[in-house]
Amino acid sequence: MSNIIKIIAPSVKMIMQEQLFGIDCETIATGLNEPLAIQIDEEHNALYVLTNYKLTRINLNNNENNVEVVYQHNIRFGENNMNINDDDDYYSQGESDNDEEMQRVSDPFEDSEPSTDDDEEKVTNRRNWRRYGWRIYQLDNPCSILFLSEQNQLIVLNEGVITFLKIQIENDRPFVSSPSKNIFCYDFDIFNENGKKQSIQPWSITSTLIDKYFIFSLLDNGQLYSLDMRNDENIIIEKYLNTDIHNCPYLIFHSQSNKIFVYNSNQIFSISVDDRTIIKIDLPFIDKDKTISTLTIDKNGLIYIISDSKLFQCNYQQLQIQLIQCLGTIHVNMDYPQMIITKTDNQFYFSDIGTNSVYRWKKQ
Repeated sequence: MSNIIKIIAPSVKMIMQEQLFGIDCETIATGLNEPLAIQIDEEHNALYVLTNYKLTRINLNNNENNVEVVYQHNIRFGENNMNINDDDDYYSQGESDNDEEMQRVSDPFEDSEPSTDDDEEKVTNRRNWRRYGWRIYQLDNPCSILFLSEQNQLIVLNEGVITFLKIQIENDRPFVSSPSKNIFCYDFDIFNENGKKQSIQPWSITSTLIDKYFIFSLLDNGQLYSLDMRNDENIIIEKYLNTDIHNCPYLIFHSQSNKIFVYNSNQIFSISVDDRTIIKIDLPFIDKDKTISTLTIDKNGLIYIISDSKLFQCNYQQLQIQLIQCLGTIHVNMDYPQMIITKTDNQFYFSDIGTNSVYRWKKQ
C-alpha cells in the first residue's frame, strides 16, 4: 500500500504491579448466545447485544430478568391471519424459515405442523407469528451493530445488507418500531463484477462528523466503502480507501481529531477523514507476542485498548496513540471481548463470546 506514513510512539517504561491494579467486573447478564457486539443506549439505560442471529436488549435498570430478545410485529396481522406468508417483507432482509414453502394449518392455534428439521425455537416463532402477529426479529449472518444516539437508531450489518432500525418497548418487550430500512449491497454496481454478484459481508461501520455519512469495511477485504445517505432518493456507496488490513477490519471514529481508526488483532491505522491520509501506528506498550482484543473511545477522545486482559488508557496526540496508564488487569478470562464506555459516568461494559456474558466496571 502506498502513501502510508508510519509513526512510532515514544518508548514507554512501565512497572505494572498487577496485584495493585485488579479490575473486578460485575456480571450484568449471563447465558447469552455468542455475544458478538455490544452498544449502549444511555438515554434509556439499556445495552444492545448482537447474539446469534438476534438482537438482545439488556435493561440496566433491573438486576434480574433484564435480558430480552428484540421482537417484530406482523403489521398485516388480522387481515388474514390464517395464511400469513409474507415473511420476505417483514424479516430484516428475507430470512423466512421457508414458511412460504410449508403447508399451513387452518387453525392458528393448532399445534400440529408438517414434520421439519426446524428446532423448537423456529417452530415456536412460526406459531407466535400466526397466532399473535409477532415473533423474534431474526437477522441474516450479522456481524456487528452501531447505535446512533441522536437518532435513537441501530445499524445492523447483515450478510449483503445494512439495516437501519428503531426499537420501542411494548408491555416490557422490545419491538422493532417500524419497517426497517435496508440497504442491499447487491443493488449497487460497485459490488457486481461483470454482471456477477460478489459475496459481500459488511463487517464494521462507523459514523463521521457528516450527518448520514458512514464508512464501512468488509469481512475479508482491505477496501473501505463510504455510505452516503444524505439524499434518501439517491443513496450512494463508493470505494473510500484501501488498507493493509484484509481480515476483520474494525472501524471506530475519533471525533476530536476527525480520524477513523482501522484495526484488527495485529495492527492499527488512522485515516484522516479530511484528506484520507493513512498512518500506521505502533503500540510499544503492547508486547509483540500479544494482540489487540478491542478498542473504544470516550467522550473526551481518550482511547482504551484491551490486550492480554490488560486495559490501557491512551490519548491521541501528534498522530500517535500515547499511553497514559495501564488501568489494570481484568479479572475475568475473556476469549473474545468487545468493549464500550458510557459518556456520563465512565462505566465500562464488556461482552465476551467465551463466557457468553456481559460485565460492567466503573472507573473511579
